[in-house]
Amino acid sequence: MDIKDRGNIKWTSLMLVEHRKKLEELKESENDKIRIELDEQIYELFDYRIKSAIKEKIKVKITYFDNKDYKNITTYIKKFDKQRNSLKIAEGKISEILLKDVIDINLLY
Repeated sequence: MDIKDRGNIKWTSLMLVEHRKKLEELKESENDKIRIELDEQIYELFDYRIKSAIKEKIKVKITYFDNKDYKNITTYIKKFDKQRNSLKIAEGKISEILLKDVIDINLLY
């Protein structure tokens, strides 16, 4: 005999609307990631990599935090904006990444 379990579906008819909404919110938030706090040594390494990438026109892979998720972009850095503390990038859907959102920068020789 094969019993097919429908998980939470079988219980939703007994739940209040508010409970169903909370359950859906909980399920959606399970995949949320948090912004990583980096130390000064990492920022010094980023500084070296950013300067090298701009000076020698080296392509970089930037991992950054955006909308509760980690994203990657491979691009060239045009310049570092000291006032906004951000990277101006050459290509892609976005043109600027705030340094506080950057998780990693790798030079692609």
